[in-house]
Amino acid sequence: MQANTRFRTVFPVGLLLDKKPCLIVGGGKVAQHKLRLLLDAKADVTVISPTAEEEVLRLAAAQTIRHIPREFTEADLEGAYLVMAATNDEQVNRQILQSCQVRHILCCAADRNWNAGAFVTPAIFRHDALTISVSSGGVSCRRSRLVKDNLARHLEMVDTADLVVIGTSHHQLPIQRREPFHLLGQRLDDTGLMLMHVWGVHEFLLLNTCNRIEFVGIVSKDVSIEGLLKRIMAFFHLKEEEYYVKRGFEAFDHLAIVCAGLLSQSPGENHIVAQVKEALDYATQHGWAGGMMQGWIGSALHVSKDIRQVTGPLLQNREIEDLCVDYLQAECQGLAGKRIMVLGTGMVGSGLLQRFYALGHECEWCYHLNKPDLPAAWQPRVTLSTFNVLPAHLPKVDIVICTAASPGYILHKGHAPFFDQEKEILIMDLAMPRNVEPALDQLTPELKVVDLDGLKRWYHREVLDMARVFELSKQLVGEHRDHYDKIIKSFQGGNAGE
Repeated sequence: MQANTRFRTVFPVGLLLDKKPCLIVGGGKVAQHKLRLLLDAKADVTVISPTAEEEVLRLAAAQTIRHIPREFTEADLEGAYLVMAATNDEQVNRQILQSCQVRHILCCAADRNWNAGAFVTPAIFRHDALTISVSSGGVSCRRSRLVKDNLARHLEMVDTADLVVIGTSHHQLPIQRREPFHLLGQRLDDTGLMLMHVWGVHEFLLLNTCNRIEFVGIVSKDVSIEGLLKRIMAFFHLKEEEYYVKRGFEAFDHLAIVCAGLLSQSPGENHIVAQVKEALDYATQHGWAGGMMQGWIGSALHVSKDIRQVTGPLLQNREIEDLCVDYLQAECQGLAGKRIMVLGTGMVGSGLLQRFYALGHECEWCYHLNKPDLPAAWQPRVTLSTFNVLPAHLPKVDIVICTAASPGYILHKGHAPFFDQEKEILIMDLAMPRNVEPALDQLTPELKVVDLDGLKRWYHREVLDMARVFELSKQLVGEHRDHYDKIIKSFQGGNAGE
């Protein structure tokens, strides 16, 4: 296939033509279109043509432009900053181009001579101080106009955009009902792809943690868009009180408090910060998020630091790993002599191993595909193995803690016979989706399974005044209202110098 020799790679610039002397040679419909573009740029326009369209004559009569009703002469180029050759005579247009080239004057032709000109005029849309221009390099003006019109529609929707959070969490749904809504693997990518095709969704990320699933995005104010988001996230199956929709400053407030860890299973935990950053990185890599979302997340994390500083003295700041260890020490009458197995090598799994090692316990650490680097100091008390050999190791353990990111059950009813039937076995499922099939503990009386909600119920914070914590956090977010205003202005009002 031969290359299209008419295609030209253009270098886009924005000419500042305010009060600059610009000349149009020709008075027909094409010249009239070019005239509008120059007037939009506030240029000082002269039109030379024996005859002219009614609009050209009207503008001349109003002294908005000058119209010289005669044929073009080379003397007309004197003092011109920019020239447009728009006559219906190709030879005349070619002569104008050549004369401008000799005089080093920017010139374009509106016919087949365009390829010899200094520039082309793209498809243009103006909205307030913003200008959108699209050029196909001379290949397809219709295609340029189509793209320009679609971008114009998108820009109009940006003006009504605001921050939106739609989600559910352990506060709205128990683990059994929340689990089907979690997004992992291909389902996460498919959901993001569907959201990318919703007109009016400008940027977004999907926050998927063990206790919450949220769409966090910048979205145009349109009820129908919100309905589509609920359907894509599958929340349309839920009652209104089983999910939440936060808009505007309320969404900004919500995300800042989430980043501060106050809405986590263990209020004040720090894992959520890394999870939010990972969600943003993933969204950026997949083209879901850009500068607008990065600005919002950056502000949320900044405000969350202030919240932590103020509320920290009121919280115990314990991570989920700490709660797990507290539970085990309380419910197992101490851990001395207990053989512990940890499934999963992510953030929580690694954190548990660090704590158990510091307490002097022996552990079996199981991984799926990614073998963790085991510190030399751990090797005497930590044994590595894969999920494939679980049946061989289950008879030796007293406690199993599940933390793996897996779309399916790792421990299921088929594993029940492998546990020691002569002693009580405790399984803690800290994963979401759950790693343990719910029916497992019903098959063997000695097996006890505790999930995240069970751990939450156990961990009573009777000495913690959460009402006071939230009161302080709301006050702090309110003091940072300027961060929200700055985010909104960045895509609705713009900034000088862009």
